Amino acid sequence: MPARDADPLDGAALLKLTFVLQGRQEDPGFRFVYRGVLKDLGVDDAAVERHLAVNGDRLRAILVARRVLPA
Repeated sequence: MPARDADPLDGAALLKLTFVLQGRQEDPGFRFVYRGVLKDLGVDDAAVERHLAVNGDRLRAILVARRVLPA
């Protein structure tokens, strides 16, 4: 279960980064879910992009640690 004080931008950015790195950012399923996540978290794609620009290395490391991406 995620921590209640977790940064909502981390969640949205991790979701987006996972699909972008797999080359699936245009997948209709991703786009549908991603729009819902943005709405639920109260953030927009521009904020997620800024968050990725600043925190991309840290977020990639999280995906590697969770074995979503190869080391």
